[in-house]
Amino acid sequence: MEALANFVATLHFAYFLFIVGGFIGILAGARQSWPWIYNPWFRIAHLCAVLVVLAEDVFHFPCALNVLESGLRAAPANAASDPGALSRVLDILLRHTIPGWFLEAMYWTLGALLLLLMFLLPPRFRRSQPVARANQPIGEAGSS
Repeated sequence: MEALANFVATLHFAYFLFIVGGFIGILAGARQSWPWIYNPWFRIAHLCAVLVVLAEDVFHFPCALNVLESGLRAAPANAASDPGALSRVLDILLRHTIPGWFLEAMYWTLGALLLLLMFLLPPRFRRSQPVARANQPIGEAGSS
């Protein structure tokens, strides 16, 4: 169970890095004109990741990854064992480096800024070209 708990903690840390790193990437990409920052799939997934954290805060839901990891670490097989080095490092990274009030403020600020950036730097959806029938100009494809 320890390995599975470490996997969940690593996934949790990756989620955090996706949120923070994605925001930094969007800002840096805007200055450097990187085309990937306009990818609608990335932008929507990134905004949704932040909105999930904000919904947990608004509705006072515990973080699902925290609950899962705590449950795995509290399993009877792990009760007598000493947590490994990876467990301690992940615990420090996830829970002891940044105070909770700061994380809350950061996520609310990121959520507001990301929503604003959706309008200032909107994602670019590709428009599909209409399919022309044989021997018909594109403008007349739908008329018959």
